[in-house]
Amino acid sequence: MARPASRKALESPRPDGGHLVKPERLQEVLEAIRDAGERGITKAGLARKLGGVAMRTVDRAVQLLEDQGARFGKAREGRPALIHFTLEKGPDWDSRITPHARMALEVALMALEGTATELWYDQLEGLRALADSHLSTRDRDLFKALQEHVCVRGGADDQQALDTKMLTQVLLALGHPEGPRELELTYQAASTGRTSARTVVPFTLVHDVFSGGAFLLAWDAAKQEPRHFRLARIVEAKALARRGLIPDKRPLEAARELQIGGWFSPAAPFKIQVRVAGTNWPQALLDAPPALPGIEVRKEKGGTVLLSFQATEPSGPTRFILQFGADAEVLEPKSLRTQLLATLKVMAAKYR
Repeated sequence: MARPASRKALESPRPDGGHLVKPERLQEVLEAIRDAGERGITKAGLARKLGGVAMRTVDRAVQLLEDQGARFGKAREGRPALIHFTLEKGPDWDSRITPHARMALEVALMALEGTATELWYDQLEGLRALADSHLSTRDRDLFKALQEHVCVRGGADDQQALDTKMLTQVLLALGHPEGPRELELTYQAASTGRTSARTVVPFTLVHDVFSGGAFLLAWDAAKQEPRHFRLARIVEAKALARRGLIPDKRPLEAARELQIGGWFSPAAPFKIQVRVAGTNWPQALLDAPPALPGIEVRKEKGGTVLLSFQATEPSGPTRFILQFGADAEVLEPKSLRTQLLATLKVMAAKYR
């Protein structure tokens, strides 16, 4: 991607006034200090890295880098004490990403490899390639080792490949610089397999780990309510020229925040409390609270935990709660207790 013209002067290292230190040499000095990491590198070490240049060349390069915005740590170590240079901040023109930013990207990718659709994974793979091209040699080796020794399992994924043309139209309508455009969809119902046409205003894309799917949350003008559309079931999409009008964004914001597994309702949210027992469940929930709306996990006497969260529709919470089997008891609301009781009776009947 081309950079703005106003930053043109910062695109590459700048030599000093006398041209005694070339831009390529500045880049080599910067990379050598960056690759040295926390242990740092001495001026003699820099001179060797640069092929045996004179110490005064190293001094000029370090000074010029500092003039251009770089900041170096300079710790004296050893006997006799020698300055060890470490990189604290790159110069103004430096395009390298920080290890912390790369770590955040890598963690996101590792999680999505186990839980997300190809949509998110492919997009972040492009970012990974871009980030790798802006890493130092040392950091690239670090993240290569990280990829080899971390494994994520147990998630769900949409098995149906997403149509690129469809996805492009969704993104065009959603990301229009002047506001979202109306979007014509041909959608396949999960229950009947039939397709229907509808015109919606896209609001946001949501990935839900509990259902392992990516959804388009949109305003359905005909029904005057928020609707979730699983991306894998959108057969066709076409971005229209008309600007999409959403009379009130609050229902959409509520649907985005309160949906569980793709299920939500325009109704007011209700509070759910579940007591979870067992040998391992309580500690597992305390260590890693599930990503449910308004989640609170409280340890109780006797080794149980009390989960509290919000929902607008019972199907998502029911799916979540049933994974605990006999170790879970819904305390409230009463309506959810009644629904679970009916569900369990039907289940028990199948095993008689």
